[in-house]
Amino acid sequence: MRKTTASAIAVLLPILIACTGCQATTTAASAKSEVNLLTNALPESLNPLAGFDNNGIGKINESLFTLDGDSQALPDIVPMLADKDPKISQHGLVWDVTLRQGIKFSDGTALDPADVVASYKAIKDPRTASPLASTLENLKSVQTHGENGVRFTLYEPQISFKTSLLIGIAPSELIDQGEPMSESSLNRSPVGTGPYVLDRFDSSSLVLSANKNYRDGIPAVQKVSYTQSEDDNARTQSMAGSDYTGTVLPPRLAAGLAQREGFEVVTATSADWRGISLPADHPFTKDPKVRLALNLAVDRQQIIDGVLAGAGRPAYSFVPPAYGEYYNSEAVFEHNPQRAKEMLDDDGWVIGNDGIRVKNGQRAEFTVLYNPGDTLRRDLSLALADQLENYGIKVSVDSATFDQAEPRVGKDSIMLGGGDTPYDVDTQLYKMLHSSYPKAGAYYDNPSHFASKDMDQALHQGRTSTKTADRVAAYQHVQDLYVSDPSMLLLAFIDHTYVQRSDVHKTWNTTGTLLEPHEHGTAWGPWAKIGQWSNR
Repeated sequence: MRKTTASAIAVLLPILIACTGCQATTTAASAKSEVNLLTNALPESLNPLAGFDNNGIGKINESLFTLDGDSQALPDIVPMLADKDPKISQHGLVWDVTLRQGIKFSDGTALDPADVVASYKAIKDPRTASPLASTLENLKSVQTHGENGVRFTLYEPQISFKTSLLIGIAPSELIDQGEPMSESSLNRSPVGTGPYVLDRFDSSSLVLSANKNYRDGIPAVQKVSYTQSEDDNARTQSMAGSDYTGTVLPPRLAAGLAQREGFEVVTATSADWRGISLPADHPFTKDPKVRLALNLAVDRQQIIDGVLAGAGRPAYSFVPPAYGEYYNSEAVFEHNPQRAKEMLDDDGWVIGNDGIRVKNGQRAEFTVLYNPGDTLRRDLSLALADQLENYGIKVSVDSATFDQAEPRVGKDSIMLGGGDTPYDVDTQLYKMLHSSYPKAGAYYDNPSHFASKDMDQALHQGRTSTKTADRVAAYQHVQDLYVSDPSMLLLAFIDHTYVQRSDVHKTWNTTGTLLEPHEHGTAWGPWAKIGQWSNR
């Protein structure tokens, strides 16, 4: 494992993009009713029941509901395959959803309640090992109801269950109940009701073609190609010297391309946070006073300006301002270097002869791990290490894959990102702060193993309340509890930056961006609803 020192902060300097002899030209793809996108990663599976496009914007497999709004606020969750909002029982335990009539899958079969039931049952079945199973932990049963309806029955009331209705629906005939997701034919041969069908899928590219039988008519963009290029700098060079329509890039690289004629940068606000875990088993980071001091010490705005080129907002808890009335504007950590140093001094962490704080023979030092393929996480880790050195805290920065990081989560910090299903405050918070996690989920859920009865009670109150005022009060309290005893050191909600050829607007009437989740890339940004683009 390669070790990087904090002195490598020089990587944060602006990157000059050179492309000798390159010039922005009108894309041949646009003239052919095609859009060619350069992506940082391709999905391992195209199965919606295994998590592919599971936030209501599926291009192959559509969901009961979809997202409607802009990037500045929580979008509305509105009907797609459903014909109207769910009918919820008085006590909030029974949700009845009626399907739209006349919708067909791309193979010509009709969508019916059995397809919805089979899709949700497959996800819940422990034999399938679906990564979406934990999102349905409160779902007791799903069954057909009436002539064209589906009934979801919950164990407890949960208004945020509506986010679970953003999962793509597959034909029941292609779902083998009990079959592991890894063996499903849907992984490589999906069939859905969406505007696109699979054309080609291999190790380096994914190509979608227009669904000629789509209920709303054949999409104007008749082919969407995604070509994989993992390296940020390589994608930058490829965009500068080729006819790709667009790509996703870190803010600084995107800003460099924006200075070239023929390119535009599209920025999407997100609920996607970055921050480090503070291990409960580490002698320094397990100390509650240390965790609080770290949150007061870090200058989040400096990191946003330096690493993100301003493309982000400070993160104090897991709730961004876009959550409106649920956001607690007073639950913040003011940057207070003097108070942070005093707290460390008072807690017995005193400066040693080498400038590093010591308490009972234990040095104030820890390691931050970052995914080696993610330059943004690397740069955030280095910037944090540089800041904390001024407080007598030594932070080493190491690269580690997620598999390598998992066994080290108890003793090393990890630069994490989150906000996988951020379209309700409950789903943004619960897994990161409830003591039932990470046991109930993955190791990166509540990675600091934070446990508080008061926090659990507030989270449960928010999850099970059916009145908006009660939910607002509960989640405001959650944020107050968090800033008094933080489990992590959150840094920023990052804006997702995309580069697109500006001549795309000569051919297409495009769509806007949404408030984006942690998972992003060329499936999102200005191309999230590419099936709705129209010709100029």
